[in-house]
Amino acid sequence: MSEQSSLFIKVKISKENLNSFLSSRPVASILNSNWLEWWDSRLMYSKTELKNIPSFNSESNKQILEDLLVDKYSICKQEYNQDQGVWYFMSLQYSENYTEILPMLSWIKDLANYTDENDIGDAFIYDFLWGEGTVMAYIHIQNKQASLNRFDKTVQINTELLQEANQMFEDFMNSFEKD
Repeated sequence: MSEQSSLFIKVKISKENLNSFLSSRPVASILNSNWLEWWDSRLMYSKTELKNIPSFNSESNKQILEDLLVDKYSICKQEYNQDQGVWYFMSLQYSENYTEILPMLSWIKDLANYTDENDIGDAFIYDFLWGEGTVMAYIHIQNKQASLNRFDKTVQINTELLQEANQMFEDFMNSFEKD
């Protein structure tokens, strides 16, 4: 994959829990079998051994989010649907590099710790802009746990969820034309 992939996060989380996550410091993930199995399933040039999972170096998760939202290259947006208790984060041009996405995956895994038992969520990095149907990473959140999935094609993503992500990205891109 050589083009920028988009990041989509949708997670059911209370506003209070989201604020707790954002006010805390980034936490590095511990390298475990889930990480290793996912890494081994990825096809990439000059693949190196995964020895540790880097985290963002920032004072708070909120600072990471704010930095992303003002990054003119990544083109990001977040919204919280109060009625559904769902938080969305989107980045139109997140990354093209597997090593670069590791801190974000770690960040999403940490976010799962702040959800409630019955909350679920999904996050994926995929080629929305290029339409080749590839997935760099997919995380499913359930029971306060986040698991990397070995999905590598968009056809493996729940159809309704993928359609929702695609529509939200389309609407996001169309909002630039109105400005």
